[in-house]
Amino acid sequence: MIPVLNATQIKSVDQYTIEEGATSSAALMERASEAFVECFQTIVPKTSRIMVFCGVGNNGGDGMAISRLLHDREYDVISYYIGDLQKATEDFRVNMERSSGIFPIKQIKDYDHIPFIPNDYVIIDALLGSGLSRPLEGLIEKLVNTINDSWAQIFSVDIPSGIFSDNTSDGATIIADHTISFEIPKLSLFQPELAGQVGRWHLVGIGLSKEFISLQKTNYFYTERKDIKLPKRAKNAHKGDAGRMLLISGSKGKMGATVLSAKAAMRTGAGLLFVHAPCCGLDVLQTAVPEAMVIEDEHTEVITEILPADNIRVVAIGPGIGTGSLTVKAFKGLLDKVKDPIVIDADAINILAENRELLDVLPAGSVLTPHPGEFKRLVGEWKDDFEKLELLRNLCKTYKLNVVLKGAHSAVCDYHGIVYFNPTGNPGMATAGSGDVLTGVIAALMAQGLKSFDALKTGVYLHGLAGDLAEVKKGQYSLIASDIIDFLPEAFLKLTN
Repeated sequence: MIPVLNATQIKSVDQYTIEEGATSSAALMERASEAFVECFQTIVPKTSRIMVFCGVGNNGGDGMAISRLLHDREYDVISYYIGDLQKATEDFRVNMERSSGIFPIKQIKDYDHIPFIPNDYVIIDALLGSGLSRPLEGLIEKLVNTINDSWAQIFSVDIPSGIFSDNTSDGATIIADHTISFEIPKLSLFQPELAGQVGRWHLVGIGLSKEFISLQKTNYFYTERKDIKLPKRAKNAHKGDAGRMLLISGSKGKMGATVLSAKAAMRTGAGLLFVHAPCCGLDVLQTAVPEAMVIEDEHTEVITEILPADNIRVVAIGPGIGTGSLTVKAFKGLLDKVKDPIVIDADAINILAENRELLDVLPAGSVLTPHPGEFKRLVGEWKDDFEKLELLRNLCKTYKLNVVLKGAHSAVCDYHGIVYFNPTGNPGMATAGSGDVLTGVIAALMAQGLKSFDALKTGVYLHGLAGDLAEVKKGQYSLIASDIIDFLPEAFLKLTN
């Protein structure tokens, strides 16, 4: 996992690397610029024409170095800088001198000097970096708006200009297609409200001190593939060893949610799956998921009484159950019976929101999987995504819960209030039933012996990875929840190989 640090910490890591690594700030900037260019080259062909916009700070210094390195690699480059050279940083001056006379460099002195941007150019935004603390105004705000108004593809260096690292940005910001960040993720890059400005995010190493980074205190991390734990199976394992799981799901007209959760659970490796559903779901389930054993509720259309089967390792509840009074009573009765962590999704979360006293009796370590609307019903309104993260952390710590707040870079929070941002998934997964699939995946991993938080983090990663593999074959617009299930086997193979 990679620590997500604030702007002050990032500055201290840079300084430590320079002082203890016997290197200069200019040499570190050169490494960062080379890393940017290596990533950039994998996306942008050499036939492209490049405009680089630089401030006169260190982000602009990166931009000047990047311009030179791209020119060396035979790209057609022109650079612009904006700002007072008398206030420029030393590293900007060094890189401007190194670039002088090699390719065109022009100053933007006033509004009339803002260049026309042809649609076929690629823009590199190196105006302002992660230390920004006030909104843009005046000439640079006009430049940012001009860049955004063009049809050019935009790459931001480290962070889109105008975005603050650690809190909400109120003013104009670059709307990037790609952001190539250096070594340490910034918290703002994971906020849903800024996803449109960040675009596709890339992280490149630049040789910062990993030891010093590991010493920094933070409540936020970025999950890596190596952090993912899969259940282990003995050679002589039988279906009981792979876990007995109970899924409580469905009501009349919503049995599709149950089918999706049940299929996902089986594809994720649950050894024995019991599904408690209303009578109306019997034929649907035994046809669509023949591997599952169905426990019929006494009611035809809704769930009214839950009697867990013997030796169940994990219970999951919520997809499609509705929030009627009979089902609420059944949910309360379930909570009186279970002692181990359970998985709670969809309508079961809505029941919690309407009956908040139930939060106090949830088994410690239980897993909740709300989307933003369900989360808002649980915790109330928030002013921005940063406050939303604090509400997530407080919910987990107060009630000893593990919660994933679903969305781009889903925020997976443990009951200590530590948040892990998930790297997998894509916008095509914003489709009906995707959350029902996730419920089945997480519960199946718990059934196979993973602790609840490990199952949550692994399940979110695996679910997103299956979605990414489905996107390659199906595209974002045509992707449906069933596709995620279909690609779970390939996701497992990718992880195990």
